[in-house]
Amino acid sequence: MTGWDVQLTELEAEFPGWHVWRSNAGRWWATRTGNVLRRDELGSGRVMTVDADEAGSLRDQLLLQARLDREGSG
Repeated sequence: MTGWDVQLTELEAEFPGWHVWRSNAGRWWATRTGNVLRRDELGSGRVMTVDADEAGSLRDQLLLQARLDREGSG
């Protein structure tokens, strides 16, 4: 496994319900799997897909989405 393959695996383990991948251009992406948002949930900052230049930035965005998910279900 390459270093970024390990990071992909770690991010998916840390954020169940998200599929993480790295594009051919080197950008990091994550999209929700199975946990589809309703249209009214999208205006609250919650999104179906996030992207970033590096794994750490993607993790930050996933942490934000997890926080928004908790607040939205509370």
